Amino acid sequence: MNGTFSAMLPRLRFPILLPALALIAVLAGCARHETAVESGTRDQILHFGNRDEPADLDPHTNNSGTTSTILSSLFEGLVSHAQDGETILPGVAERWEISPDGLTYTFHLRADARWSNGDPITAQDFRDSFLRVLEPSLGCEQANQAFPIVGAQDFLEGRSKDPNSVGVRAPDAHTFITILGHPAPYWLSILAQNGPLYPLNRRSVEAAGGWHQRGGTWTRPGALVGNGPFLLAEWRPNAVIRVVRKPLYWDAGHVRLKEIRFYPMDDDSSEERAFRAGQIHLTYRLPQSKVAVYERDHPEELQIAPDLRTSFLTFNVKRAPFTDPRVRRAFSLAVSREQLVKATLGRLATPADTFVRPGTGGYTAPAGVNFDPVEARRLLAEAGFPGGAGLPTVEFTLNGNAGVTLLLASALQDMWVRNLNVHVSVQPCEFKVYLSTLREKQFMLLLDSWGYGIDDPRDPLELATSGDPNNDSAWSNRDYDAAFAAADATLVPARRHAAFDAMSALLAREVPYAPLYHANQGFLLDPSVHGWLNNRLRIIDWRQLWLGPAR
Repeated sequence: MNGTFSAMLPRLRFPILLPALALIAVLAGCARHETAVESGTRDQILHFGNRDEPADLDPHTNNSGTTSTILSSLFEGLVSHAQDGETILPGVAERWEISPDGLTYTFHLRADARWSNGDPITAQDFRDSFLRVLEPSLGCEQANQAFPIVGAQDFLEGRSKDPNSVGVRAPDAHTFITILGHPAPYWLSILAQNGPLYPLNRRSVEAAGGWHQRGGTWTRPGALVGNGPFLLAEWRPNAVIRVVRKPLYWDAGHVRLKEIRFYPMDDDSSEERAFRAGQIHLTYRLPQSKVAVYERDHPEELQIAPDLRTSFLTFNVKRAPFTDPRVRRAFSLAVSREQLVKATLGRLATPADTFVRPGTGGYTAPAGVNFDPVEARRLLAEAGFPGGAGLPTVEFTLNGNAGVTLLLASALQDMWVRNLNVHVSVQPCEFKVYLSTLREKQFMLLLDSWGYGIDDPRDPLELATSGDPNNDSAWSNRDYDAAFAAADATLVPARRHAAFDAMSALLAREVPYAPLYHANQGFLLDPSVHGWLNNRLRIIDWRQLWLGPAR
């Protein structure tokens, strides 16, 4: 009897328990989980979509705008930009003087500036770091930013091996001096850039790799010693980089964010979905197809603003068939910039007929590129490839393999087939491989872009100077170099503009680079982010940002 009762007991209870369990399950399923944006807004943790996984976090070897954003939270230079992208603010230097001839800049470092390990930041740190940037064995792609300094280019290119020949001085712990070879009214803007002239803590770098070595374990959490408002706390490759507020920062009292979490997202559609799901506060970009949707349904989240960034084709002039400028011009003339932008980016870009975005530093170049498929075919035939016959397959290298990058590549591929009857093989690659391909010149044709570091035409035009670390085309032209030197040798706007005109004309004729479009920033920003100010250089002053209820 007891056994029978025990065996029957579960069957007697189930009809009573099932409705209650079902109700609990339904209620649990209906319960709304707090999103990362909601919890982050409450706790001052900013979730930031930042496109590319960094190759490294060494500011002296970085050549990526997305990595520069992360670096700006970890390091600080002598001066910095305000949120407007124009105003120069004190950084590690609390004040400075400029000599009457515009050649000597004397910076006075603040006494309370500290590295994240507690060491004081000294003028010698800056001198050592500037010289590291110019060390030939390091291969810093942005070493040209230091070229206004006396002796900098000679030291980088091996004509001098004496570091004292470079115009950087540290007469005492809190005084740092730069001596320029010519007046450079943009010098403070160069120093305010996110990366190339940041100081490093030499002792920590040498302890984990070597001062003149690219990369190294010193850039990892627990080893990286920085001087910016945040400290590197976590780096899970292809997942997240987490930085936390640093108490030792000299202006820590004005830093309101507790953490920033940077998420690499190669695909713009995935990034938009993450924003829509409440996983990130802002995106780095936005699919063109979603612009109209957000204009209609969520205009308060949509951000569109001009950007000092130009996208272009880079031809490797050392590899056939692009050793011939006629072939390069043919490929450029076969592209309709208007059709390209309309089919791929819409409002997120402006067709580019010049290499420098109009209005940069008050300068606008004469029109340089047009769409002329008839002339393109004539040039190709003149170069020995009539109707495309005999032209080898062109390898077209891309950074990434998703979103608008593939749309652009496909549209360009179609134009070259239709207008030149040539075969182009599209070859996407991940960001780290892409950077390696640039350094080693292992490409024929690239889809490339350049984000200006300063609001001045010399910044993008310097890419084409002989020996420039970012001159990926390997093109060299004496007249171009002379025009660039002439622009740097004068402060008279009319003379500078005349030199810029000469450079623009040479680029249009020789076509080591073919401009495609000037970018417009298009991204999504949650209304809980306060203190954000769009600017053409994508500058972020982290001290100005905070999270709270939408107004």
